[in-house]
Amino acid sequence: MQGMTNPPGLPADLQVGRENAELCLLARFFNGFSNSTRLSILLLLARRGEMRVGELVSELGAPQPRVSDHLRCLSWCGYVKVRRSGRNAYYSLADERVLEVLRLGWELLQENMERVRSCERMGGGDGRRH
Repeated sequence: MQGMTNPPGLPADLQVGRENAELCLLARFFNGFSNSTRLSILLLLARRGEMRVGELVSELGAPQPRVSDHLRCLSWCGYVKVRRSGRNAYYSLADERVLEVLRLGWELLQENMERVRSCERMGGGDGRRH
């Protein structure tokens, strides 16, 4: 297509379309940020550094199995890393860029809060689907 330029930082050969495997993986990557418990875990780790599961459970007020399940997901997909010491596991952000994604998302949300809140396609009009 004439006149198209590639945005900096994105591969020039990244194809668009529903069936594109790379785009589906990118959508899956963003799903990692689409749950309020996972976002809370990431924010706590960004603020406090290393934390144990019990500390996260206490801060979140969520059941330990749920927090552990989210941590496994976040760890497997590269958002957080785990350091084991004896019987303890310490979680922290795996990459500073995870925090940058959160920052950019927050900035965009601030500029579009009412539209996002009222968008039926993104989880209902009450802004509470998570």
